[in-house]
Amino acid sequence: MQGFELSETTLLEVIKALVADELKALRPETAQDIFPEDWDKHTSIHPLPADSKQASLQADSLEKLALATRVTDFFQIRESGLEDYLLRHKTLGQWAELVAEARKRGTRNITFYTSGSTGQPKACPQEWQSLVTEAEYFRQVFTQKLQQPIQRILALSPCQHIYGFLFSALLPDLLDVPVIRGTRAFSWVQSRNLQAGDLVIGFPFIWKQISRSQQPFPAGVVGITSTGPCDPQIIQQLQQQGLSHLLEIYGSSETGGLGWREQTDQPFELLPRWQAVEGRDDVLLDLVSRQQQPLNDQFHWQDNHHFYPAGRLDQALQVAGINVFPARIAEQLRQLPQVQEVAVRLMSPAEGERLKAFVILADPQQSESELRQQLQTWCQQNLKTAERPQAFTFGNQLPRNSLGKASDWSLQTSNLTPTE
Repeated sequence: MQGFELSETTLLEVIKALVADELKALRPETAQDIFPEDWDKHTSIHPLPADSKQASLQADSLEKLALATRVTDFFQIRESGLEDYLLRHKTLGQWAELVAEARKRGTRNITFYTSGSTGQPKACPQEWQSLVTEAEYFRQVFTQKLQQPIQRILALSPCQHIYGFLFSALLPDLLDVPVIRGTRAFSWVQSRNLQAGDLVIGFPFIWKQISRSQQPFPAGVVGITSTGPCDPQIIQQLQQQGLSHLLEIYGSSETGGLGWREQTDQPFELLPRWQAVEGRDDVLLDLVSRQQQPLNDQFHWQDNHHFYPAGRLDQALQVAGINVFPARIAEQLRQLPQVQEVAVRLMSPAEGERLKAFVILADPQQSESELRQQLQTWCQQNLKTAERPQAFTFGNQLPRNSLGKASDWSLQTSNLTPTE
């Protein structure tokens, strides 16, 4: 669809998500108090007097510079020459107007960011028309599954990442349908305040929470999940609760969507934009640019149009839909004077969905409870939420199996004897 453009209302929602994400990184100790759902176009970016009735982000000069940079980079505003005006404008609504003007001047591509193997943000620019084409393709898939046009979108994923952007920003504007976001959307889904024609945008962690409810789904609702593998048992549970269709979408910030499937025991169907490369399982051919695109996962091909992901190439794991790198986190913890050695890995399904750490104390005489508190405080101050180990286990040697390889450990014991 040539000429299609985002509305200012949607631009404001994306800007709110970007600003909230950046503020949470800048203010980790008060991140839980940042609620973008309470913001609107009149929300001030500058500090306001305490008695002001206008909502404000209370951003100081350095914070405002960081926020403006985040929005500038995402929408590639520098190409329009308007980026300096962000620092002059005072409200989120004015920022949305400026982004709309920049896009009218031709700066339409989007740059998403993801964490690379070093944990540093990696810029992933995407052509605007490729994003629109992908949204249009999935519109047809969803409509076929619903057997009717999409009527409404409930967005449980933030829209500053490519997955949320495609399906809770671009797609609803493409279809001209309403969007319900955030905690309100979650509440509606949990209470099954849904109707035929609803599309629910989620990710594995949030679908697990939804699956715990005993409320049945009404007929004619389609859910989608992405950002990481979804437990087949969770999908089965949701289907038993009456969810008509739950589609898994596979892709990344670097590539956009690559494939989709509905049955967890079936391969992903490759999107039309991509083509397998003879003899290679770590790249795809982009039929638009005619360039080979490196992949984050290796693929096992069933045929030229269907594949199974076969493990990450960059050692990243998914926590609540966010890439984390346990080796990098362990290296950071290893620099602390209280820590002699440490291993970090994902909890088992029975333990939870977060990271855990096994620690060898530098001083065997130090109290474990005291060190646990010190480590928790350090993680709170220095790591992002998804990166923080939620359980610390202590021992005198790292867990190894009978072959001497690193192994898992139980949270229920002191783990002085490693588990297989």
